[in-house]
Amino acid sequence: MKNITILKVLTVAIMFSASAQQMDFRVSEGIAESQRLIEVAYKAGGREKSPYHFEKARAYRDLSVLFASEMEEISSKIFAIKSMNSASKSIEGSAELDKLSEPVLPPNRGKATIDLRAIYANLQKIREEKAFNCAPKELANAEAYYEGLAHELSKERPKASLVQALYDSFLSNYLPAKEKVDVAKRESLVCYTGKVELPIVQAEPEELIIQKLVELQEPARVEEPLMVRARIHFDFNKANIKKEYIPLLKEVAKVLKENPNINLRIEGYTDDIGTKAYNQKLALKRAMAVKDFLVKEGINPERIQVVGFGKEKYIAENATPIGRLTNRRAEFIVIQVPTQ
Repeated sequence: MKNITILKVLTVAIMFSASAQQMDFRVSEGIAESQRLIEVAYKAGGREKSPYHFEKARAYRDLSVLFASEMEEISSKIFAIKSMNSASKSIEGSAELDKLSEPVLPPNRGKATIDLRAIYANLQKIREEKAFNCAPKELANAEAYYEGLAHELSKERPKASLVQALYDSFLSNYLPAKEKVDVAKRESLVCYTGKVELPIVQAEPEELIIQKLVELQEPARVEEPLMVRARIHFDFNKANIKKEYIPLLKEVAKVLKENPNINLRIEGYTDDIGTKAYNQKLALKRAMAVKDFLVKEGINPERIQVVGFGKEKYIAENATPIGRLTNRRAEFIVIQVPTQ
């Protein structure tokens, strides 16, 4: 699973394109955007500056592809957004661990075959024992697959085969991470102790020292934006947020909280039923519903613009119920991002 290639990503995208007549699976856009930003991060040195976040971006992308292959549209979009956010952090060279959320399982699930709380506790332990320094790649993958596992198990009807695949991928990364941490602790390695024996070197001329300091103070500019893009849909003549889109919106809110310098534009749309004036108001109400949700999640309303397009800019034919559902949507994209 770790070695999912671009070819597989394209194969999934083609599969969704062929299925578009039956359901609006546009997850290929999220997968392609997450892959693009990973490539930008690689060129910007993100793999070296922040191996933890760079590897997590790749793991989230693989999870997005995996959920897409299981026809899990919302899940795929959630992890595509996570991938973009992690890639952005690697570009910035972030040296902070991501927050690890405790598992939340539906009530009355019965006895679980996989103990998520034990997994969470084990991850917390190796995090405390400096896995971020001693096994950043393995830790990133283990955390990502833990999140994928927790996400799938939070559903009312998780897929057993998918749960098993996610658990296997978690173990294949957690065990090497724990082993590296144990070795570093036992051998008192630099990554664990933080103590470095500096070699004695000949003093450099003052001009050369000043030149190096200037180079360190001039970070490389990264012009490529983090295009956090998502789409949700509405029932006929409604502007309320459907329950299945709440996890996706919460992930968008998380990205906005972790990137305080970015702003968002929300665009509301309708199908072609009804008058132009009525649909214009309905489109704006849909955009405002998304904004209100994000504001309740703690996002400053001044960071969010809204616009309603009504009876225009259709992305599907209005001749079928599926086509009209596809057009009844709200889209939100990043319009400003921090750069270095």
